[in-house]
Amino acid sequence: MEISNKDRTDKIKRYFNIWIIFLILITLAFVIAKVDVGAIISGVALFLTIIGVQFFQVNYIYYNSEGDKILIHFYPITSFFGKDYRSIEFKKDLLYFSKVNRISIFSDLYIAINTAKGIAEYPEISLMGLTKDEITNIEEDLAQYIRQGR
Repeated sequence: MEISNKDRTDKIKRYFNIWIIFLILITLAFVIAKVDVGAIISGVALFLTIIGVQFFQVNYIYYNSEGDKILIHFYPITSFFGKDYRSIEFKKDLLYFSKVNRISIFSDLYIAINTAKGIAEYPEISLMGLTKDEITNIEEDLAQYIRQGR
């Protein structure tokens, strides 16, 4: 199975950039017009938007389970501190544990694999940029390899 949310994350990033530019222009317009209350409100909205996007972390995700390995590429679509490209790749029969933790609009993927030294857990992957169906498909796909590997 292959899943990619590139088109969806491109739209989200485009709307985010337009919104940031809009807030910057509104804030500048209020500063130039010397409307302090408007400048403060739009400046706070800009600040909260930037902090919120860092907190919610929508990721570009590429998931591929074709062949004998599972491959997951992911990175945040908006990052002010540089792109943090990450990749997870392992043989399907090494999968020990996988779980999708859903809390409201947040979904995180947890994966652990068997290694020669024991169980290795990967850092959580935010699945916020995927649809519910895509998340369910990944969850079901990984579940079948856990049953096969034990």
